[in-house]
Amino acid sequence: MKTELPTDPAELRELLMAERARREQAEAQLPALLALSHIPELNPNPILRVSATGQLLYANPAAGFMARELETTGPSRLRPLLVQATTSALHTGAVQQREIMANDQHFLLSAVPVVEYHYAMLYLTDITAQRQAEESLREQYSFYESVMTHLPAVVTVLDPNQRYRYVNAYAEPDPAQRQARIGSTFADHCARKGLPGELAVRRRRLFERAVNTSALVSWEERWPDTNTTAHHHWLCYYQPVFGADEVLRQVMCYGLDITTLREAEARTRESEAAALAQQSFTNLVLDLNPNLIWVRDAEGHTVFENAEMKFWRRHMTELAGASSMEAGMSKEEIQTSVMADQEVLRTGQPLTTQVSITLANGEVRWLQTVRCPLVMADGTAQVLGVSTDISALKNAQHAAEAAATARENFLANMSHEIRTPLNGVLGMTSLLAKTGLNEQQRNYTAVIQHSGRHLLNVVNDVLDMAKITSDNLELEQMAFNLCDSMASACQPLTIQAQEKGIRVLGTRLQDSCLHPWVLGDSYRLNQVLINLVSNAIKFTPAGGTVTIGGYYVSETEDTLTTEFRVTDTGIGIAPDKLDSIFQEFTQAYADTTRQFGGTGLGLSISRALVAQMGGQLTVQSESGKGSSFAFRITLPKANAEARQMALPTLTPMQEAAVRGARVLLVEDNAVNREVAQLLLEAHGVAVDEAASGIEALELFELNYYDVILMDIQMPGMNGLEATARIRAHADTRRAATPILALTANAFRADAEKYSAAGMNDTLPKPFDEAELLSKLASLIAGVPAPLVDVKPAAAAPTAAPLPLPLPPTAAPTSLFDLALLHQTAHGNTTFINRILASFHTNTPGSVADLHAALAASDWHYAAAVAHKLRPSLKLIGANTLVPWMEILESKTGPDAARREATLALATGLTEVLAALPKV
Repeated sequence: MKTELPTDPAELRELLMAERARREQAEAQLPALLALSHIPELNPNPILRVSATGQLLYANPAAGFMARELETTGPSRLRPLLVQATTSALHTGAVQQREIMANDQHFLLSAVPVVEYHYAMLYLTDITAQRQAEESLREQYSFYESVMTHLPAVVTVLDPNQRYRYVNAYAEPDPAQRQARIGSTFADHCARKGLPGELAVRRRRLFERAVNTSALVSWEERWPDTNTTAHHHWLCYYQPVFGADEVLRQVMCYGLDITTLREAEARTRESEAAALAQQSFTNLVLDLNPNLIWVRDAEGHTVFENAEMKFWRRHMTELAGASSMEAGMSKEEIQTSVMADQEVLRTGQPLTTQVSITLANGEVRWLQTVRCPLVMADGTAQVLGVSTDISALKNAQHAAEAAATARENFLANMSHEIRTPLNGVLGMTSLLAKTGLNEQQRNYTAVIQHSGRHLLNVVNDVLDMAKITSDNLELEQMAFNLCDSMASACQPLTIQAQEKGIRVLGTRLQDSCLHPWVLGDSYRLNQVLINLVSNAIKFTPAGGTVTIGGYYVSETEDTLTTEFRVTDTGIGIAPDKLDSIFQEFTQAYADTTRQFGGTGLGLSISRALVAQMGGQLTVQSESGKGSSFAFRITLPKANAEARQMALPTLTPMQEAAVRGARVLLVEDNAVNREVAQLLLEAHGVAVDEAASGIEALELFELNYYDVILMDIQMPGMNGLEATARIRAHADTRRAATPILALTANAFRADAEKYSAAGMNDTLPKPFDEAELLSKLASLIAGVPAPLVDVKPAAAAPTAAPLPLPLPPTAAPTSLFDLALLHQTAHGNTTFINRILASFHTNTPGSVADLHAALAASDWHYAAAVAHKLRPSLKLIGANTLVPWMEILESKTGPDAARREATLALATGLTEVLAALPKV
């Protein structure tokens, strides 16, 4: 609507003056308005002006992120809240307030409507710190509430009138009852729970004391359990809390359930009483013990003595007329006792001693004392001793020893007095039998010889039994061939059985045990077997059967376990007599001695000998059907040095068998070929050499050989393959050429594999001269057993064990030891020089092969090289390299260990080559 100006000049002038006055007033107010306009701009809280349609009309700097939310068209959580607040305020015409979250902050939103202009002013106050403080208070309250809820103690708060303000969950688990206690008193609680009223009276008095003294008050009270006859024990506290104006605000009450503690204290008192009673009982037992029981500390001070020890101390003191027992003892006796105590304290092990003590009256008393370490609770060690008076036992022992000595002297004299004339009787009878006698005289002479030999056997049995019962029988530890020894022992008895008309069957140990060299007493072992076989022949009638068997059981690298069994079809033994036959001078039946002869000592001696060897002699028998005796023993294996000492020198029969023979030696190791060639050529054997299986087959086609010495592991064609080709030859005579396997593996399983492949025998490397020639002579002669009577000399010393190789981490004291080489060469310098030269010539190639295997990580090839080197290194005594070869030759092990072993073996060989003498 257009305003009409007045036409009157006076009115027009007045209007103009009024307008000018308003303009001047406005211009005068403009600075103030401009100053006011900066207030929203500087406000740290967001301020927005939003139209009814949600359009942003204004936003101060603090509302920048909110302005952006309103102006965007995408999804937004904040924009709907701001628009809704604007709309609601304009609709109601009243200020609207609410809390909102924006940009992870808490805001109090106040929407002020400006209805006439259709917009609203939105004022937002940041209350984030306030809300965080409130949340912290809530968390803190929750924490303390949780602590009070789970605290295993009663916590209550009383007002000045002794009414409950707070009760925690431990005091009242049920929430409803806990709430019901608020505002009540402890007297009300006692009435509700049926507790004695005296408890409330006492608490009221203690409450007043705490308030009056302004100090903590504690007490203990006992509540009866309404469900049982037991009581609950409580340790309670009152702590008054005063305000700044020294007016009582509240009293804190704490209660701890100490029922378990009080019950434990009661049990402890009962235990202490029981322990005291047990101690009294123990002291009574110790005092009634007839032994001397004592305890001494590390300084030798007596800590405890039983009544008998006190009596002994008093008795010795009185006899000596001294001030103490120690004063009545000699210095030697005291020193012996002190040293024994110190030994127990030093080793921590029990110690048993027997000492004699000479009393002041000259009486000698013997005490056997067992000392044990006694460790106390504080860690200190003392000595507990129990001494037994064995004077009577010692006197009896001395008497028994004197009797045993007298018996031994008697038996020795008897043996001498009987053997001396008996030797003359048997000798002269033997000479008499060679003269011209008639039939009757020859019969008389035979009776005298049989009776004399029987008497000699009786004397030997009695002496053996005497040695066994007096523990004076010592077993030798000599190397011997178990198969040969047992076979030699049974051979004469086999002839005797056949003469009696008894069939003898046998299973040779050699059939199942290919390496029977052991350490033991072959004479005593044969004695057992001879006793068993003799009894079987004795008690088996003509037409019967005696079976003798030796069986392989098991073996380790160091031991061999075998079993021997003798079975007959003789008279047998009744079940009730099986135990008595092993008793001294006992036969199964009363008329056995009259019918069959004998002293009844054979089985007793045999069982004792087997037991001393670590075995057990057993019997199975049935009367009228026969008996079976068996024993199983485990003996140490004999090493190469022990076998060498046991083997006899080459006999003329062996010399004749091998001299002039032609042998094919198949061995890829040049050093081993050199050793074998030198040994064989020294005995007149012609040797052709082949370094591989292929080369051996070529020589085999060109020449005839008496024996082939075949190495097992060779590159290309190995010994087993070459043997198979030879056995398949068209010429059956040549295909049957004896083959002796040469191997570093001397276990039974390997020997069985070689035998199954067609090889006749096995010889372990390095070569033993006597064993090599013995086996060679046997193969040439075509006999299954060696042409050697292997019997260890009775006076041969026991071989010392070979030194063990040092572990890989140990520093070797010597790179080599040529003792075995010198022994093998029998002092032949030419032999030694040729072996050393061969080693220097061929070993660098093996070192190169090891480095090649290391570069290619070919551990199988490295193992083959190590196996090839083993005999040569053993011959020169390079024992420090043996552990590395064992790692390479083992079928298991990590690659890292094989790599280390390959490098160490190559390095060690280089060092040995540098140190080994050159010729």
